[in-house]
Amino acid sequence: MNRPELRQRRPILKDDRYGGTEKKSRAHSSDKWKTAACVALLLAFVLTPVVIILTPSPINPVYFTLPEPPAFEGAIEPNNLLHKSERLFENELLGPESIVADGDHLYTGTADGKILHIYRGEISVLAKLGKEPCGGFDNEPTCGRPLGMRLNKDGYLIVIDTYLGLYKVNVATGDHFQLYSSEIPVNGKKPRFLNDLTIAEDGTIYMTDSSVKWDRRHNRHQIMEGEVTGRVLVYDPKTQEVAELINSMSFANGIQLTRDEEALLICETSRARLLKYHLKGPKKDSLEVINNNLPGIPDNIRRSSTGGYWIGMAMIRKKNKFSFIDYCADKPWLRSLIMKVISLDMVLQYLPKYGLVVEVDEEGRVIQSLHDPTGEVIPGVSEVEDKDGVLYFGSYNLPFMGRLYLQRYKKQKSS
Repeated sequence: MNRPELRQRRPILKDDRYGGTEKKSRAHSSDKWKTAACVALLLAFVLTPVVIILTPSPINPVYFTLPEPPAFEGAIEPNNLLHKSERLFENELLGPESIVADGDHLYTGTADGKILHIYRGEISVLAKLGKEPCGGFDNEPTCGRPLGMRLNKDGYLIVIDTYLGLYKVNVATGDHFQLYSSEIPVNGKKPRFLNDLTIAEDGTIYMTDSSVKWDRRHNRHQIMEGEVTGRVLVYDPKTQEVAELINSMSFANGIQLTRDEEALLICETSRARLLKYHLKGPKKDSLEVINNNLPGIPDNIRRSSTGGYWIGMAMIRKKNKFSFIDYCADKPWLRSLIMKVISLDMVLQYLPKYGLVVEVDEEGRVIQSLHDPTGEVIPGVSEVEDKDGVLYFGSYNLPFMGRLYLQRYKKQKSS
């Protein structure tokens, strides 16, 4: 009579026994996963710095220092004068870095390799120096990127393409002729980053080669490295040859002949300073720093209608305000680390926008400035073209061109 009861109890005991084992197995498996997760997290904390340290940096940064940024007072007292500017052709062009104004005609080069002609508000393609396809990082060297440009005395547009070389363009037909190919070495080195130019009355062309190591696509690498392979080249229209005039510069950028053509004014971007090279006179062939502490990172330089020279600022430097380039200057290890783990563009996009152009005299002294402290209208300027009562503002990366009528500017300045 007792046997069925025993048989009934056994499966219950059996189920209990196996159920307990299953719970223990799940608990043990969960503990294993938790342990593995903790180990993985620990390894990540330990190994990530090791991997970063062992990973080679894409740059070989050099040590340099910058003076304490200037206070924004006197000639660089903050104002809102750039707020009177207009944005022209917004989202119709990209990166109009250099601008030439000739009456009702405007010329500029854009990021898609085009030289544009703008007449009474209508945009047309004047010329393309490179070849398709265009657009994107990989295509830029063959597509081309027109940067500095000027009109010569014969009415031809002289254009420097950072990858392809120096060109003469017929503004009536768009026909273009290469004056110099960047494939030809100068003083044993091929130019990698042709940037800006200025033309003497006799047709001699002075142009900057920002680096023989980095090209335009890698300009952030050049800034972060701080290397000094920038130089000034000179094209002789009689011999059609190019020679090296100045070397050992850190990101040679904008260049402008003085009005008497006795000297060149050169923006040295990575050092935030303005240089003067004497072509004639008692200081002939000497290079001097005439402003070693500009209130920003300078780009191009052009003559102003008041006798000075406009300099566009890509980024500001202000006393008692954080400046990325100043902070990193004497910390090559930090610049190396930053370029290992993130791009400089990621850093720059979180920095406050501030539009600034300054006018300097021939001795490099700042005599006036135009500001957009919020960066809402003009967040950055590569070049200022001062023509017929109008200031045109170019940019290497913005999708528009700026315009400020001097009459409005002077009216606001006086009020």
